Amino acid sequence: MQKTTSIINNEQGTVIIMAIIVLVLLTIIGISATNTSTTEVQISTNAVLHNIAFYTVDSGIEVGRAVLNNIKLADSGNWDNLLFNASDPPPAVPRVITWNGVDCTTLDEIIDAEGGRAVGPTAFTLTIEDNDDLDGDPLVDTDDTIFLTSQLVAPYRNATATIRTSVRGGGTAYSQEHYDASSSGEAALESEGVSTSVRW
Repeated sequence: MQKTTSIINNEQGTVIIMAIIVLVLLTIIGISATNTSTTEVQISTNAVLHNIAFYTVDSGIEVGRAVLNNIKLADSGNWDNLLFNASDPPPAVPRVITWNGVDCTTLDEIIDAEGGRAVGPTAFTLTIEDNDDLDGDPLVDTDDTIFLTSQLVAPYRNATATIRTSVRGGGTAYSQEHYDASSSGEAALESEGVSTSVRW
């Protein structure tokens, strides 16, 4: 009697096929895990770069506020000199502020005379402009408040950041956040300030 084996009933080689299927699945899982790890590394790198950029310009704001207060204490007209030098187009003959024995015309030059604007691998640059102090002249500060903008000198590995804030300096030896009773921000006080072209 002759015995015939059906192809359907032949189980020889199924272990190899199953092993190949399992290896393919494991390879796909491994590639997915590698892609996920690469993406996570890129995300964390971007977060680090963003933090470096942000904290650099934030340092610029803090340094700028301190220096602006100090130069206001030294001479109340120094802010007007900086605003004059920051005009667009720049003046042919800028006004000079002597700081730490160095002749300076911009806030960046004053900070460089204090020790520099580098923060780790990056550096900040500062610009100022007059707020709307109701005097009609953007080159003169009449309310002891100006806008200070800090930004990176150049993008750090494609990361950029800019912070803009107002700085109040009454020419006294207290911090920028100090406000007296007349600067509560109430509408009645502001309208009173408008009549004398002084907001605070």
